[in-house]
Amino acid sequence: MRNKKIVPIILCLGMLFFTSITAMSAEMIGSNGDYAIVESEEGSVSHGSVTNTVNTGDILSPVESVEEQLAELSAEQRAMAIEKFNDEGSEIEVVPYAATWEYLDGFAIYKQSESYYCVVASCKAAMQYLTGASDSQDNIAKDLGTTTSGTSFGNARTYLNSHQSRNAYISRDASTSQSTMEINFYSAIHTYDAPPLISVKLSTIGGWAYNASAHTMCIAGARSDKAYFYIADPYIKWVDEDTSMFYSKSSSEIYTAISDRGNGYIF
Repeated sequence: MRNKKIVPIILCLGMLFFTSITAMSAEMIGSNGDYAIVESEEGSVSHGSVTNTVNTGDILSPVESVEEQLAELSAEQRAMAIEKFNDEGSEIEVVPYAATWEYLDGFAIYKQSESYYCVVASCKAAMQYLTGASDSQDNIAKDLGTTTSGTSFGNARTYLNSHQSRNAYISRDASTSQSTMEINFYSAIHTYDAPPLISVKLSTIGGWAYNASAHTMCIAGARSDKAYFYIADPYIKWVDEDTSMFYSKSSSEIYTAISDRGNGYIF
């Protein structure tokens, strides 16, 4: 009789161990086993559950023409930007068999310290990854011209290009085709080693964790078949403090969210 009682106990312990390992594995970001880094700044406010549709601080802004975008860049940045505008994916690696993931190794996403700081926190994450340093969210907000209504999404490109030279960010509008978007995101990760920023409209009906009429977040990884991308979300802990800020979404879900918002993306 005693042995019969021991068996279910062992099975329960095994299931708990398996669940812990699975949850830990879900946080792994790098192909070499590095863990995703989730950081928040001191002084962050406590977060409650969000049940209604929110705007996390993303303001509509027109996408400048190619000429206008190139005019604000240095000569070195301009060469990279032209290369990006002309990239149609002809030199992108093609994987004929099993799809594999490629991540921005060590990329850190910051929980936005204000409800309207989504662009701010995304810019901080990009700067930290590209340069190894970043300003406080409040100082970045000042540079971006952020108000309590949020930040003009187009200002993110200008800010990032003026504060670092490792990656020349360019904007694509929301009417860009899904195939081009997939190529742009994959090349950003695979070739340029830089996080794209996306402006989106989210809904739980569309498979997202919460409803947002406007939101900005980063792409931190890409699958080789371009069917899925890895999202780094600075707002989601306002909805659920215990959830991961990293999660994968299909390219079609991301494309719909970008199209519905109408702001486009930068990469």
